[in-house]
Amino acid sequence: MRSWSEVPMQPDEPVLATMEKATVDLLRLAFIEIRYLTEDRHEDQSPAAAAVRRKRANAIADICHNLPGLLAPGGRDRLADGLRYLWGTANAAKRRWLLHNWDYLAYDHRWLTAT
Repeated sequence: MRSWSEVPMQPDEPVLATMEKATVDLLRLAFIEIRYLTEDRHEDQSPAAAAVRRKRANAIADICHNLPGLLAPGGRDRLADGLRYLWGTANAAKRRWLLHNWDYLAYDHRWLTAT
C-alpha cells in the first residue's frame, strides 16, 4: 500500500514527496545564492554593485519566505496550493529565477508553469 505522500493530491500534480524534495532543494539553492550575494569578497565593492546584489538577495528571500511553513508537518497538505500561489504572484524576474532553479534541479514543473 502506498503512503499519502506517494499519491498526487490532484490529477495534474506530482506526488507530494516529489514536491517536497524540489522545495527543499530550491530552499538549499536559495540559501547558497543569498550567502554568495551577501559575502564581502566580491571584486566590485562599489555601493552600486552592493545594492544590486542586496536587491537580488532580497528578491530570492521574498520568493522563498513562505516555503518553510509549507514543509512543516501542518503545511504539507497545502504545498501544491502554496506553489501555485508562489508562481501566480511572481513577477517575470522571480519566475525566471524559479524556472532556472527548477530546471537545474530537473524538477518537472509543467503542472505548475504550463498555464
